[in-house]
Amino acid sequence: MHRFILPALLLMTLLLGTPAWGQTDWQLDIGDLRGEGWSMTGVTLRLGLAEEADTLHLQVARLRLPHPVGVIQDLEVACPGGHLQNTRLRCPSLRVSGRHPWLELRQVPGRLDLGFEGRLDLELEGLPLADGQVGLSINHDAGAWALKARGRALDWREIQGLAERIGQPLEDRLPDGFQMAGQLDLDFRARGGMDGIHFTQGRAVWDEGTFASAVGTLAGEGLGMALQWDAQRTGAAWQGDLVLDWETGAVYVDPVFVEADAAWPMQFSTRLNWREGRLSAKDLTLSWGDDLRLAGEAGLDVADPSHSLQATLNVDWARLPAVYETFVKPFAYGTALDDLDTGGLISARLKIREGTLRQVALTLAQVDADDRKGRLGLYGLDGRLIWKSDGTAPVSHVSLEGGHLYRIPVGMTRMPLQLERDGIRLIQEARIPILDGELRVHGLEARGLRSEDPLMTFEASVMPISMERLAATLGRPLFTGTLAGSIPRVRYQDGELTLGGRLVIQAFDGMIRVGNLRLRDPFGVAPVLWANIEMDTLDLASITNTFEFGLIEGRLKGHVRDMILVNWEPVRFDAALYTPLDQRFRRRISQRALDNLVSLGGGVGGMLGTGFLRFFDSFGYRQLGLSCQLRGEVCLMDGVAPAPDGDGYYIIQGAGLPRVEVIGHTRQVAWRDLILRLQAAVTSGEVSMGDEGP
Repeated sequence: MHRFILPALLLMTLLLGTPAWGQTDWQLDIGDLRGEGWSMTGVTLRLGLAEEADTLHLQVARLRLPHPVGVIQDLEVACPGGHLQNTRLRCPSLRVSGRHPWLELRQVPGRLDLGFEGRLDLELEGLPLADGQVGLSINHDAGAWALKARGRALDWREIQGLAERIGQPLEDRLPDGFQMAGQLDLDFRARGGMDGIHFTQGRAVWDEGTFASAVGTLAGEGLGMALQWDAQRTGAAWQGDLVLDWETGAVYVDPVFVEADAAWPMQFSTRLNWREGRLSAKDLTLSWGDDLRLAGEAGLDVADPSHSLQATLNVDWARLPAVYETFVKPFAYGTALDDLDTGGLISARLKIREGTLRQVALTLAQVDADDRKGRLGLYGLDGRLIWKSDGTAPVSHVSLEGGHLYRIPVGMTRMPLQLERDGIRLIQEARIPILDGELRVHGLEARGLRSEDPLMTFEASVMPISMERLAATLGRPLFTGTLAGSIPRVRYQDGELTLGGRLVIQAFDGMIRVGNLRLRDPFGVAPVLWANIEMDTLDLASITNTFEFGLIEGRLKGHVRDMILVNWEPVRFDAALYTPLDQRFRRRISQRALDNLVSLGGGVGGMLGTGFLRFFDSFGYRQLGLSCQLRGEVCLMDGVAPAPDGDGYYIIQGAGLPRVEVIGHTRQVAWRDLILRLQAAVTSGEVSMGDEGP
């Protein structure tokens, strides 16, 4: 074959290199040509010789090229106005036509400069490909080559079909059922030699892009992205830059949904290095508008990425609320953090060694977090939190300008904390101002934070707080006196808060003790509370002076046992409130209070004001009290003693003159109706009568 080609080229060179005797056409029927990996059949070369320019026309019935190009039929290469010299063919106006299974060539324009010693410059414009057009430039000289490609409006689905036809289906490189669409613009450059690629550079723009996984956990829509790269090979190593700009569209990666636009784009960039199976990323940055910026470096062995990863990541800034709404809230659904108004700035530094997180340093600057349901608020939170996996972290500090817990305001606070390998603990007593008193936190500890069942414990004391100020804050009647007490070891585990001892509260010049306290899902949709409450020698005057109910003087004892509250509404308890007989104190009740107790017991209010008793402002009593067993929606009522008739019960046992006694006869009262009556009594001084219950 080579013996045939060489004499033919020498003959053409001899003929065409001599002065032309006039316009002459030459045709050479070459037949078949073969080489390593390629072949041509039905080859015909026509030459038109003229003084100003030559015309070359090559026809090939069938051209077979290596995979993936395959076979091109009826190939025609026209070179009007070309020049054929001794060792060089120049075609400034090349035209190429032919038929291919996935590429239709119809008078594709281009340029050719061919040196018979091995030099080649070829350009083709407007190649129809994937519903778009591609421009191609190939340069080859002395074993070195360069390639340029430019594609416009290439349809991604057509690219997938093309890849499948040439035996390189993209679906095999994607998860099952993964779908993509959009248009692609591509600019690609590469240089190399006989040993492969030495340099590559390019930019790919994806417009109106969409993608979706089969199960819906990954999705994107309306995407506008641009990927740029620049890579150089030195020996066996590669080094280059990578930049991804995302300017439009939205991406969902379960459960996170992120949007970008021209005013708030996302950009990722890094400098990559590849050598002997190890990939490293330097100058790594990620920015999302003005809300988020990350920087760092990383490296890993591709053969074992999970155990070889070495990385340092700096969160230069993360602004709230954008970062909370986008990246935190989706993971907090169903917790106390899932519905917050936030603000402030967070920064952090993370170190990963051998695939394991080794160190975290977190800085908070004027962070606000306010629960929209009114359960919790933290304002002006500053701090520096440091954690190390080996447990050697220095002491961390957080400070708070103010906040609230269930609308109860708290003041400026500072806490020194020790972050341990798997937990956190308070290392010094913290004092949290609450109104005119304070909460002294003696102990605070959390363990097993990386496990599925972490444990938290808490111990504190409440220093005297004005009941009047506390009631005003909560929108409750203005009680007098102070509130103080101790909070024994509180334990929170598996979504349940329990009390290790009895909560002791000093209020109304008496004592309230809460025991067997359990609270399930305290910040959830429907928290459940169990408790027993014992009350001892509370001052009735301090309690009743607060309301329009009427004044009662004396001391009150009582209990609320087996209490269950669901979403802070009672569904069960056994309660009794009464004045003890074994203690000495003044026992008087005003006419208004007496009248309201008559109505609560099932009688008709106002009866005492119709006879001679209206001339008395207050009355003495021996004992008074009420009890209620709540079961669902019904309260089973009782008093301090059975009535003589055997059916009723004493609400008030009289003493002195005039002797007044109140006997209740209604045993079952609808709980909602009883609450409405009490609310009316404490606000207007008159019990509002309603249904008596079943």
